[in-house]
Amino acid sequence: MKRRTRLLLVGLLGLQLYCTPLMKAEPAAVIGSDEFKQSQIALLMDSLHTQEPPGMPAVVDTVIATYYSTRFHGRKTANGEIFDRFALTCAHQTLPFNTILKVTNPKNDKSVVVRVNDRGPFKKNRKLDLSYAAAKEIGMLRCGVIPVVMEILPSGSPEALLAEG
Repeated sequence: MKRRTRLLLVGLLGLQLYCTPLMKAEPAAVIGSDEFKQSQIALLMDSLHTQEPPGMPAVVDTVIATYYSTRFHGRKTANGEIFDRFALTCAHQTLPFNTILKVTNPKNDKSVVVRVNDRGPFKKNRKLDLSYAAAKEIGMLRCGVIPVVMEILPSGSPEALLAEG
């Protein structure tokens, strides 16, 4: 029985190797190549025209947002700090802690700058949990759940520096 099993396994492995197509390696762009230089020159020229340094562009997305219940006030957040419902903070499932976001309510164009300090929300289709103060700032207390425009701010932007400081 053991010999049969070994032969069967060896046969299946051989069949798998025989049927798997060989992959062809493609040459990688070398640092000194024209392709690399042209992309860097294009980025530099674009930054000269827009008066902005080259870097990460702002990421804008429309997401469903809610706000924290009062029962979480004073409890620990996922990053270890104590949750303060009167601070301008939020929870997001995947963004790194201390990411600065600009959240805008498209119905009234009110916006607030918040810092990610927790994980959540954990309900289907919801991507952002705002603190009470942030929800009040953009006028979503009556609705509770609304679509918002979420913009990730670059770390050196003036709004992000104000939120961090």
